[in-house]
Amino acid sequence: MKNKPKEGYFLVTFVVFLLLANCHGCYGASSGHEIWNYLFLNGTYNNEVRPVKDWGTPTHVNVSVAVIAVVDFNEVKQTIILTSKLTIVWKDEYLVWDPLNFGNITHIHVLQSKVWKPYLFLENSVSKQPDMGSPSVNLIVSHEGVVEWNPVEVFKSTCAADVRKFPFDTQKCSMVFETQGYTNQEIEIHSVEDHIDFHGYGITSGWYVEDTDIETQSENGAEIHILCSLTLRRNPTYFILNIFLPIVLLSFMNLCVFILPVQSGEKASFVITVFLSLAVFLTIVSSNLPENTDNVSILNIYVCICTLLSVIIAFLTIIQIRLYHRDSNMPIPPLLLKLVILFTSKGRRIDKGSTDTIPNKAAQKQQKKNIIDVIPLDDTIRDDKKYDKETLKSLITWPDVVQAFDNIFLVVFLMITISMTMTVLILAARKEELPEEHESH
Repeated sequence: MKNKPKEGYFLVTFVVFLLLANCHGCYGASSGHEIWNYLFLNGTYNNEVRPVKDWGTPTHVNVSVAVIAVVDFNEVKQTIILTSKLTIVWKDEYLVWDPLNFGNITHIHVLQSKVWKPYLFLENSVSKQPDMGSPSVNLIVSHEGVVEWNPVEVFKSTCAADVRKFPFDTQKCSMVFETQGYTNQEIEIHSVEDHIDFHGYGITSGWYVEDTDIETQSENGAEIHILCSLTLRRNPTYFILNIFLPIVLLSFMNLCVFILPVQSGEKASFVITVFLSLAVFLTIVSSNLPENTDNVSILNIYVCICTLLSVIIAFLTIIQIRLYHRDSNMPIPPLLLKLVILFTSKGRRIDKGSTDTIPNKAAQKQQKKNIIDVIPLDDTIRDDKKYDKETLKSLITWPDVVQAFDNIFLVVFLMITISMTMTVLILAARKEELPEEHESH
């Protein structure tokens, strides 16, 4: 009987403890509802009116941007698609409460449709832009009236492509955000950071993010635009292996037509085949470049010049084939005779049939000099050298003239092709500053 008072005491204490715990939970839950009732059900809040008590006071809106993924960059259409998360913060003077009166609750979550929001839109969008955010997105409202909004959107904006160094190019694309429906004295937007937070979870293949930048552009001292810039560098491996390297090889292969003998019968078909191949690559390069642009790609110019050289080589080849099949009785002009002796090995063998012994190098040199000396550039021939010229004419034929032209054209076009290729590589390796986009803002 003596233990019953103690048992009753412990039982009462336990029940009181449970009641207090439950009441504390009820109080916390009711405090959240009380804040909601206090802010939105008292009939004083209007989400369609700018939340300031002094109408002459501007609402400061702070904006920061994080790029989640670069979905696509299309240099032909000059557009870029980005998945971005915006953090927009402002102060709502009508969403303020004292935490001490509401169970020390310092913030609540509210649907974005319940409160006033600044209307931000993408100025350089290429598609119709719906309302930012989603009705199911919650905003964070602090007891001081600071509202934080974190909408995630897929933005498709313009991006003027600079294709001068394609495929070794670097592009700078921008998103321009501004407010609409309010004057600069009513809403002022500011950039919180000087760079874009890039997560890089879904960067498009073939591009690397080199640099990011955010700046507030103002006019007459008033902030009107938030300019978010993204610098992308192309990975040129695919284009080097599939476009640039084949074009370079074809440009050098085009010179092999001067090595191919005319009697093979494949000289004309070879040069036409190379020309058609270069024309196909010219089409491929053009399909990867924008049609309307102020800049011309170095690679495009290179392919055009290679195609032009191929056309010139084709004309020269056809002329050579015609010269090769010319009647052997037709006289060869003196200038062509000199070219044969200077650019072929015919001069060293020119007197082989008139002597029984093979002359040494000095004698060959002297014979070649004598032969050249007896060929005047005009039609006047002295009688004492008439025999040497007739002998020369009988030894040099039109195929020898074609061989001389092959040797000359091979050297000339080889130097042109090497110089042109090295120039393209040097220009592509040079670093130049990217043009600023949206300078008008």
